[in-house]
Amino acid sequence: MRNLQKPALYYGIGLAASIALLAAAELIWLPAPLRTGSGMQWIEMIDRLYYAVALVPLCWTAGAIVGIAGQRRGRLPGERVRIVRAGQALPLLLRCAITLLGFAGTYMALFATDELVLTIGVIAAAMPLLALDMLVCGKRKRSLAVLLGSAALYAALLCPTGYLVTYPGMTLDMNRYARVEGGVGGGTVNGVLVFDRPAVPADWLYARLLPQYAFVKRPEDEPPLTETYTQVVMMKTDANAVAAAVAMEKAGVGSGIASIGVRVVAVVKGMPADGRLQAGDIIEQLDGYSVKSTEELADYMTGSVKPGQIVDVTVRRAGSPVQVTLEAAAADDQSGRPVFGVSVQTELRLDIPRDVDYKRYMAHIGGPSHGAMLTLALVDQLTPGGVTFGNEVAGTGTIEADGSIGLIGGIKQKAYAVSRTGADVFFVPAALEADARSAAPDLNIVPAKTIDDVLAWLAQHRK
Repeated sequence: MRNLQKPALYYGIGLAASIALLAAAELIWLPAPLRTGSGMQWIEMIDRLYYAVALVPLCWTAGAIVGIAGQRRGRLPGERVRIVRAGQALPLLLRCAITLLGFAGTYMALFATDELVLTIGVIAAAMPLLALDMLVCGKRKRSLAVLLGSAALYAALLCPTGYLVTYPGMTLDMNRYARVEGGVGGGTVNGVLVFDRPAVPADWLYARLLPQYAFVKRPEDEPPLTETYTQVVMMKTDANAVAAAVAMEKAGVGSGIASIGVRVVAVVKGMPADGRLQAGDIIEQLDGYSVKSTEELADYMTGSVKPGQIVDVTVRRAGSPVQVTLEAAAADDQSGRPVFGVSVQTELRLDIPRDVDYKRYMAHIGGPSHGAMLTLALVDQLTPGGVTFGNEVAGTGTIEADGSIGLIGGIKQKAYAVSRTGADVFFVPAALEADARSAAPDLNIVPAKTIDDVLAWLAQHRK
């Protein structure tokens, strides 16, 4: 019992728990085929298991409190406070700080689950303090061995290597993920996720033991993780909106998606548009000619405009029409091609007459690859009797405004993930059929170019 009073013991348990949780997070896909009798999938269970993160700061808090209590009673058994080198005040300050950070980390892990990055930051902030406490007040050789061993494991699990790794993920029941107002239960329609992140040294060990790990050199111009995270979250939000609009049109409760102009995304400095157009402007007309998409804008520019020509541009800015005169410049890569010096995208008007409630899953950070199956799930909910006809469906692919299914990454890893389930069919973008079959030759893989292709196949293969 006396050994349980040592702060270093609690610190060590917390360190071991943090290392185990990091390894578990990197291998979180392994139990993916699990499903409860109520239909809850592994991706939903992860949200509940996340609370185990609180064990780490709880252990550290317990160790710090035991240390503070021991100082008040006198010296702890087996502990030698180096008063000459550190003084009594240093251990007390360290333990008070660890206690505060531990309480904060525990609270955030339990009650602020949407602040994962901040929670990890708070917990990590306690680590150098408890390391110093172990070295100052504990048995130095033993503490140093524990800390060095922990540091080596952290390095293997966390240090970036200059590569990106892609590996299998898990399926996501889209009828549980999204519920449309007025919709019914629906059948089983699974999207599928893969993991794509900076590789760490441990990934090479995982790759030797587990299938479908793929490595590529990390591009030098790749944006930082925070920016990438923001981008993939926005992609998920946009994919949800497009899927909802397309699905409601298919189900006869909306008008779908219409192109209404060309949005200026960015303006190149020193080019004709610099100082004249702004990011967010909606280009509606060129010389009185209506342009509703980037394709129409490109067609007009190449067919009716030459470098040096003056063009009257009508834009909508903050809801009001604005007239701008621009002189077209020659493109750097093609002297005969006229440009204004803007990056653009088609501005869409989405008709989504019914509300859709989306669940938030910690393992489903973002990306657009679930779009096609989300569209199918919403059509399924809005169609009396459903559209899966008893099939357990899985699939992947983006959904475009015209209902076409777009390409995605990680198709081999996705095919393998689906092959571990009981799916009757796996729909993939037509151009990726061969890659999908190479990873899961026994899976019933069906190529699809549009959501109508998916609906037609299901109608012809009723169970």
